[in-house]
Formats: sequence, structure tokens, C-alpha cells
Amino acid sequence: MMRIARVVPMLFAFTLCSASMLRAQPAASTEMPGYAEFNAGATLGHKSDLSVGGEAGWAVMSNLDIFVEGGHIGNAASADMEANATKIASNVGATSSVVSKVNYFDAGVRYRIAATPTVHPYIAVGFGAARVTNETTLSVNGTVTPPGNLGVQFGSDLSGTETSPFLLVGGGVSVSFASRYFADVSYRYGRVFPKTDENGNSFNELNTNRVQVGIGIKF
Repeated sequence: MMRIARVVPMLFAFTLCSASMLRAQPAASTEMPGYAEFNAGATLGHKSDLSVGGEAGWAVMSNLDIFVEGGHIGNAASADMEANATKIASNVGATSSVVSKVNYFDAGVRYRIAATPTVHPYIAVGFGAARVTNETTLSVNGTVTPPGNLGVQFGSDLSGTETSPFLLVGGGVSVSFASRYFADVSYRYGRVFPKTDENGNSFNELNTNRVQVGIGIKF
């Protein structure tokens, strides 16, 4: 939470600074309705890692876009997942390491807030699906040991892959330059909903947090 508390003021400061510097610049003569961007950034939460992704959208109104996005989060393992793995590992004289890899895809709407002709703060909401792969590794005296060798069988909350509904809420600021190009700084919160498979195995909810920077083109 402290990391998020530091990031949000930085985004607002970036928005205000960009607006003051670019307020006098003229708007492009023809507004291009489509855009596509590549983005990368850091993930926040119990485990910090990297994320990469892409986004594309189309303006349906003067300040409203529809968009699709997809990407990969290297590790979004929760505190509960790590605590469960640590408890099991300590019972068999081992140490544990946990990873939750997330591949996400969603579609939604993005509302652009007028600031200047070149600076566009926005908020975004989307819905889609996320495929989460949980991996838990046990080690004894520094040597990775298969769980079966220690009499351990993990549940899906510690080992396995599942696809669940995914909700996105976020916001950021887009700054246009060189007529067709733009830079984008944003924060994205994603919730992977809990799920129970046909065998009754439970897959816990997962909260993801991304702070990312993108570069894109309008068309």
C-alpha cells in the first residue's frame, strides 16, 4: 500500500507538469480516432515483478474510447499463497518459493478528461479473463526437491493453472507529440476472481497492480 501511495501523487504531478508545459501547443488539424501502444512497467503488491503488454482502441465519441488490452505479469503471488506454502514447507523441513504468472486480456471503455489539446488524463474500466499459473518450489538444504519426494501434494492454490474472470480499473495520462505519437503513464488495478473447478478444487482470488509506461501511435 505504501508503494501505491507514493505512485499516485507522482502520476498527478506528472499530469499537472505536462499540462503546464504543453498548454500553448496547437492541436493537430485532424483528430485520428484509432491508437495502438506497447507498454511495460512494474507490478506492485506482496511480490514485485515486471509486466509487458499492448493496447489498442478507437474513439466512439469526442472523449470516449473503446479498447482492448492484453499482457503478462511475471509474478503476482499473494501473501496468503506464500503463507500457505511456508506452512507446508516448515512441516517437512523445507523452504518454499512461490510464483503466480498472469496472462490477461480484457476489453472496455476509456473516458478522456479534457486538459489541453495534447494532454489527456483518463480513467478506464474493462472486463475479460486471466490465465493464472501458480508454481510452488520446495528446497531442502538449498536443493530443489520434488514435492512428492517429501510426501507433499499441492492444491490448485499453490500449483496449477486456471482461467478466471478479470476486472480492470485504472487511470493515467496520455501526452501527444510529433502529431501522430503519444506517451502514456498509467496505473492499472486488476482483480482475478476466485473459481472452483469441476473437481471441487478452489482457486483463490488474486489482486494485481501495475504502474506502466507506454509508447504508441495514432491512426
